[in-house]
Amino acid sequence: MKKLIALFLAVVMIAGLVACTSTAKTDTPANETTKTEAPANTPAETSADPAKTDYKIGVSIMELTAYTWYQGVIDGCNNWMTDHGAEYGVNFTFDFEDSRSDVQTMLTNVENMIAAGSDGIILFPADASSAIPTMKENVANGIPFVIGDYAQEYSNESDKVWSTFVGHDMKALGVKAGEVAVEYLKTLNKDNPVCLYISVPTSGQVSQDRYDGFAETVLAAFPNAKIIDEGDTGAHNRDSAQTLVENVLQRESVIDVVCGHNDAEVVGAYNAAVAQGRNEIKFIGIAGDIDVLNWIQNGNEAWLGEVLQDPVVLGYQATDAMYHALVLGEKLPDKYDLPEPEVPEDDDEEDSASRISSAVRDILSGGSQND
Repeated sequence: MKKLIALFLAVVMIAGLVACTSTAKTDTPANETTKTEAPANTPAETSADPAKTDYKIGVSIMELTAYTWYQGVIDGCNNWMTDHGAEYGVNFTFDFEDSRSDVQTMLTNVENMIAAGSDGIILFPADASSAIPTMKENVANGIPFVIGDYAQEYSNESDKVWSTFVGHDMKALGVKAGEVAVEYLKTLNKDNPVCLYISVPTSGQVSQDRYDGFAETVLAAFPNAKIIDEGDTGAHNRDSAQTLVENVLQRESVIDVVCGHNDAEVVGAYNAAVAQGRNEIKFIGIAGDIDVLNWIQNGNEAWLGEVLQDPVVLGYQATDAMYHALVLGEKLPDKYDLPEPEVPEDDDEEDSASRISSAVRDILSGGSQND
């Protein structure tokens, strides 16, 4: 049987991703998104200074050390400046800071960037709500915030002070991973397959949405399937996931497919399975880890596929949103548009596999980041 998945596999562009190369431009004109009428609860317009051309932009990134996928955000921000700086007559100087997945480090970084003169903050937050008080204080002082990747969960409308959110449809990521799982599980001729999903509880609704998308898709095809949801409450990196899954494998004699919140979790699970000789287990990644893409391209049959998110596009569009909020003083919609997804069609298996392999090569040559 053909590597099914190779499938079926590998490269799916989700909710607003363009082809994942670090030099790609978006097809949508940068100012087109702002034509959408903003809802009433968005922050008030800032007063743009037509004489000002130089801006300092603080970019707080959730994790650059243990989860280097976010390095692509830096590329995206810089690519936007290359593409539009001269065109729009602005110069953005970026201050990139690593929160190391720690809330207090994130808050300290934001405060330090503002103290150092940042005109606006692009925030890829470390959790779902801890930055809200800091944002409220600084937005009141004229510092706009753009949120990237992890949507914020607020209790009151008055808490929603950021200019816009730039991110993927998190449930769609889980759905697409579930579709990959279903195609493989159909080949097992089992009524009650077993899937392990590794979630990250500290990511709040983001993690829940990905899990729901995956589980609902699998259960729709296999109502008797068992979905084991294990939360990585450690550092949620490869090492903590490996430790977690080592314990799960000791108690679960049957696991057909492993998926998880992101590639760090799934690669950790893969390492645990390899160490214990559990060669029957298959894996599905989410994000775009360079190791996973290489394994898939090189024929590692343990990997069914990779659902791609492009951090370069996130950084690019977040910077575009900051330009419209800060420089033009525009009121933005709740969610800043991303380009439409590109999904390879599966009408012809050989042709589909060829297109998928080409997409993987594009990502590899473009330097998409690993976990």
